[in-house]
Amino acid sequence: MNAATESSASVTLQLLIDRKLQHDLTDQLLVLTPPVSFQLYEVKSYHQQQALETTSEKVSGYQPKIILNIQTTEALYPEILAHLKKEVPHTPLHYQVFPCLAQGIY
Repeated sequence: MNAATESSASVTLQLLIDRKLQHDLTDQLLVLTPPVSFQLYEVKSYHQQQALETTSEKVSGYQPKIILNIQTTEALYPEILAHLKKEVPHTPLHYQVFPCLAQGIY
């Protein structure tokens, strides 16, 4: 695989975010050029060392979070991540990048 092919490889940039950041970050994604496709999923985040803040979180034992999946390329995901970080500079953005082996409609 040559460098041009590697840099344009499809990836999914996945972020685990607080629900309160959902609108700020999606607004930023909607104005990106080139446009990106993304999905949001509500999840329950469990971790032994997480700080449960509200009474609801303390009773249930989890924090409600959002998974934000962004379809992009290997070359563009660092720029997208940096763009989103500007919106929430004091909040750590937990992310993972997954290669896309195939996609389509069958």
